[in-house]
Amino acid sequence: MKRERSERVLVFLKGGIGDVVFALPLLGDLRAGFPEAELVALSHDQGADVLRHAPAVDTVRSTGPMSARTSVNDALRALGPGTFDVAVTPVRSARAAWLLLRSGAGIRVGFGGGPERLLLTHVAPVRPFEVVFSRRFDRLATALGLRTGAPARLAIALPEEDEARQRLRAAGRAEARPLVALHVGGGWPTKRWPVVHARGLVERLAGAGAQVLLVGGAEDRPQAQEIAAAAPAAVLDRTGASVADTLAELSLASAAVGLDSGLSHAGVALGIPTVLLFGPNDPASVEPVAHARLVTQPLPCRPCNRAGKVRCPEGHHRCMRDTTPEQVLAALDGLPAPTALTGR
Repeated sequence: MKRERSERVLVFLKGGIGDVVFALPLLGDLRAGFPEAELVALSHDQGADVLRHAPAVDTVRSTGPMSARTSVNDALRALGPGTFDVAVTPVRSARAAWLLLRSGAGIRVGFGGGPERLLLTHVAPVRPFEVVFSRRFDRLATALGLRTGAPARLAIALPEEDEARQRLRAAGRAEARPLVALHVGGGWPTKRWPVVHARGLVERLAGAGAQVLLVGGAEDRPQAQEIAAAAPAAVLDRTGASVADTLAELSLASAAVGLDSGLSHAGVALGIPTVLLFGPNDPASVEPVAHARLVTQPLPCRPCNRAGKVRCPEGHHRCMRDTTPEQVLAALDGLPAPTALTGR
């Protein structure tokens, strides 16, 4: 059935940056299923920074900072005038379902795990033990009768890319040298790579002629400064930049070393050849991607998942401590787009 352009589809997303990135295949499925509709994404400021780079999305609206508690009326004001025909959310709450109803959408899709299902017209089953995050979102598209399988995709527009290139030049970028991004943060404390290993990697990359772009939040700056001290002339410390600016700058990297975190998964969605260091979480939580390599340790205690969110249940944190700079360099060498970073 041919759909008119006047049709409007709303997707409401919350959670962390990673949750927004894992919803990208759903957005692609909705774009394919409603090719002529205006696809509107509503999220918090940091999520909106990601979604502005999502080719599937036409319009992005924000409810404010991620940390702010937003009412349904606040969300409706952020959306502006007009109603929707279809509204979808992976958020399992009565508040989210009420927002979908208030949006005017005759078709409202969400998960059916609680009383919010009474406000929905299409319900996706809840599977608490589903490991792969993006497959959870697939079920929302399936509930609408749509085909699934769209890739997680982000793309930086040329004006934003040019601005990012200028910012990096101002920070000391030498474009004749390969640029490797290193994610300093990581969300959970147990997902982070020890600073001593990060320093060792920076030293080796600098010795091979590369520059290192440090990315992360403002809270990661002390750690970034400690890492940068290993080779200050070769490091561009951009921790604390906005999510939108960080993604644009990340897109200029030849390769990236990331953690199990939103910014790193966004880098993979940008198509950056990436080595992901997985500790407490199950690496099966992310779909295999040709340009990404996962480094894990074969320990009987992992994955511990949320049981190890704040501290290692075994007290040794070997899942990250045993991952050495040499292992990461070998994984970089094995990426599908060789970047001649290690001098081997």
